[in-house]
Amino acid sequence: MTTQTMDFAPYAFEDGLNADTVRDFFVWCERQSASDIHIQGGNHLVVGHQGRLRQASRFVLADDTWSKLLDDLFSPEIRPTVRGGRPVDRAIQLDGDINQRYGLERGERLRFRCNFVQATAGRLDTTIALTMRIIPSDIPDLTKMGLEEDLFEALLPSNGLGLIGGITGSGKSTQAAAIYRFCLDTDPDRKVTTIEDPIEFILARPGDVLASTQLQIGRDVANYAEGIRADLRRAPSIIGVGEMRDLETFQAAVLAGQVGHFNLSTLHIHSPGEAIPRCLTMVPSEMREATAHDLLSVLQYIIVQKLLRTTDGKRQAVREYIIFDDGLRAKLASMPYPEWGRHIDSIIRLEQRRFADQAWRLHLEGRIDRRELAVAMTASQLRELEQRAV
Repeated sequence: MTTQTMDFAPYAFEDGLNADTVRDFFVWCERQSASDIHIQGGNHLVVGHQGRLRQASRFVLADDTWSKLLDDLFSPEIRPTVRGGRPVDRAIQLDGDINQRYGLERGERLRFRCNFVQATAGRLDTTIALTMRIIPSDIPDLTKMGLEEDLFEALLPSNGLGLIGGITGSGKSTQAAAIYRFCLDTDPDRKVTTIEDPIEFILARPGDVLASTQLQIGRDVANYAEGIRADLRRAPSIIGVGEMRDLETFQAAVLAGQVGHFNLSTLHIHSPGEAIPRCLTMVPSEMREATAHDLLSVLQYIIVQKLLRTTDGKRQAVREYIIFDDGLRAKLASMPYPEWGRHIDSIIRLEQRRFADQAWRLHLEGRIDRRELAVAMTASQLRELEQRAV
């Protein structure tokens, strides 16, 4: 079965091209359920929609026009910073008002995570390429995300460390935000704080007993480790750490888990078995064995997610995960720590819970086509599954 072709008509820009009509375009993209917006000189405007790239303007954006729009749309220091060879990450927000500016109702807001970088693109020697991740206005309901029952029950322990992994765009931040919001809705006695770079989902809602505080790197604190240390003095129950990116952050998160807080963070990994080795690469070699056992004592679960394009033009999440119970901890503790990752992945393989197993089942059900199998499995895994089916 081939993937259904989804119609996606470009935005009309009926009132011309200026900062306000581009903001209207940003809102339109969100209304079309786009996930990303890509803008660069010498190119049509392009959006990511259900895992596919779609042309979103009828015109090619001239580079000099784009340079002027950048200054009008964003902070004036962004263009010279990027032109100086320094990429910029920034979150922006559009707010509606009584006049329904940009098509947003009063009190409605849209947030975007933006990355600006200078690059060669086509015939342009240099242009500024902007990638905007559209942050959904509403945090998804955790109970409707199709989580496996045992995983759902394990998501909010009293202490320790949970890790959510995957490639860029696999829904790590969305999954984390849904967990935080579920906690706030179902257990308001637990205080939730986050440290992010930049802040994506706004967690607080009217009626919360205590609105979540969200620290932004570079604005509120210098780095993740400093944010964790600050949060430890603020009696949190759950500390959300945007990304486990360096040794100091890793050590602070493990310590927080040891002293009675639950930390949730993300990693760029492809399988649960990669998480522990990835964390330990941050650690000096002479400290790795002791640190591995410290990590093992606090780990509660590792989730890795992929999004597969379905034949109805949507996307389906598939997950590999491992939950750390006393039995698994004891088994791993009896093994040399360099073998832990392979053992974790072997459990998932033996239980037929790999991405490959899940994608194969979806393919047999007609939910994804054969080309999409390449996203979830290697050629050797495909041959293995085909032989098993004979």
